[in-house]
Amino acid sequence: MKKAGRKIISFALTLSIVGGFGGTLSFAAENSNSTNVSKVTVTFYGDSTNSKGFTWYTSLDAKNSDVQIVKKTGTKKPDFKKKPLLFSGRHTVSTNSQGEYVHKAVATGLKADTEYYYCVGDASLNKWSEVGSFTTAPKKGAFTFIDLADTQAKAEDEAILSSQTIAKALDTVSNAEFVMHNGDIVDNGVKEEQWNWLLGHSQKSLLNTTVAPSAGNHEDENYAFIDHFNLDVSKKSAAKTGAYYSYDYSDAHFVVLNSNEDSEKHANFSEDQIKWLKKDVKAAKTSGAKWIIVNIHKGPYTTSNHATDDDIMGPNGVRNQVAPLMAELNIDFVLQGHDHIYARTKPIKSNGLASQTEKIKETKKGQTIEYTVNPDGSIYLIPATAGPKVYYKNQNPLLGESYYNLFEVADENHAAIYGPDPNDNRRPVRGQIQNFVGITINKNKLTAVTYEIDQNKNHAKPYIIDRFGIIKK
Repeated sequence: MKKAGRKIISFALTLSIVGGFGGTLSFAAENSNSTNVSKVTVTFYGDSTNSKGFTWYTSLDAKNSDVQIVKKTGTKKPDFKKKPLLFSGRHTVSTNSQGEYVHKAVATGLKADTEYYYCVGDASLNKWSEVGSFTTAPKKGAFTFIDLADTQAKAEDEAILSSQTIAKALDTVSNAEFVMHNGDIVDNGVKEEQWNWLLGHSQKSLLNTTVAPSAGNHEDENYAFIDHFNLDVSKKSAAKTGAYYSYDYSDAHFVVLNSNEDSEKHANFSEDQIKWLKKDVKAAKTSGAKWIIVNIHKGPYTTSNHATDDDIMGPNGVRNQVAPLMAELNIDFVLQGHDHIYARTKPIKSNGLASQTEKIKETKKGQTIEYTVNPDGSIYLIPATAGPKVYYKNQNPLLGESYYNLFEVADENHAAIYGPDPNDNRRPVRGQIQNFVGITINKNKLTAVTYEIDQNKNHAKPYIIDRFGIIKK
């Protein structure tokens, strides 16, 4: 496969941080030359209460991989001259962009539940990124995160649309401490230009949050995924196709799977990954995790095109082999991507049937949320797409009424009203509807609020389309 060209796209951005009274502050690293630092991402690496992983790209003149960090103090401008925390990492030539270095570093020894400013670059050359911010995880207590998927874009204008969804999600769910991405970040992972588009136009957003990504099937080749994220992956994870890893956040344990592997028994998953999953979840429960949340790009329960794919419903497919394991391991919530439609299941048991549920409703500030109490089985969610590409609801008779009865929400895609894509009438027109979900975990309660953006309504501002939750007594 041809490698992406050597053209380097650089982005000079200013950090905007929302102040306590609704104002904004703009910071840039002093005496910096940030034009050669791009595609900065912050990820979980190791203990989320005291460490972070960093990845960024530069031209080949940068020889060092340095991170400097200072603790946020009020609304004052960060001062990196007064004893910042300094960390160094490593760099390699980008697999798919030979004219760039990929830099990775890990910061450790930070304080829990604390906000920091940082910049990345080369100290010897005094070349730094714009200033970003992140918050370390609390040891206990409530937290909120955003879930979204499939930002993949075929052109730069579509990547701009995806970046706008990310920005609107962070603005709407303003207390979100990280963003979980369910895969297909770009349309073709070996084309570095597409990472330049998405990470470039999203850089202002990504500088100021932590991202927990999974590898989609559109970034499953030639280290395209792992070259852009510094993740504490399992040693047996096939990094060429993606990565699988896990992290703790307060009382919750998150497992991010790689559905780009394969084995005779498991479509999309290696035997090693399944063994790791079982061991990892068992260890998390032993350590006291109250919630287990799994991210699978190609998930088992969907209402659109991929619901009838062989790797989903075949004898060794995810629905027959991996889904029962979710219930057996007492996974609370499974977040999926891949199928570009919004759908939510009832709790599904290991036998593939939906369980009987007790539900209660709570109303606060005029908003009513229905909670499932002590669900017997795992609940699955597809947050639709944060990008341009959408699918119709699957009408294949292979699924049938009994299958759709597994779902609480199984609507036709909300983009369907705008008609078919002129280039592919099997799909609705691109770019009209985007979605994201804000999820809060507070002790024994998980609350999820789903937002939609319609480019033709409400000035393209997000509005709520679904509210639900889980209570564990």
